Amino acid sequence: MNNYFSTFEAAAKLNSTPVFSFGYLMQIFFSLAIVFGLIYISSKYLLPKLQVNQQGKIIKVVDKVVLEPQVSSYIIKAENRAWLIVVSNKNVVKIDELEEIPGA
Repeated sequence: MNNYFSTFEAAAKLNSTPVFSFGYLMQIFFSLAIVFGLIYISSKYLLPKLQVNQQGKIIKVVDKVVLEPQVSSYIIKAENRAWLIVVSNKNVVKIDELEEIPGA
């Protein structure tokens, strides 16, 4: 019977301790700071190096304007000719051939 009360007292002490202590919270904040720091470093320095920017030798995109979320207009230049085209997720439409290209 004495053993039963000592087990009960140990359980009562265990339940009275706080679940979150200051050290535990500091460990959580420190871990989150490390994770957010790694995310920042990878997005700032590693991701731009992984992106492939293909620059054509003959065809160049002079300008791009986003008209809607999935619709954009481009000015495309190839040698001495240029076109204004509109590209959506379903088709590509040539609007006009341009005589002069501003800023090119």
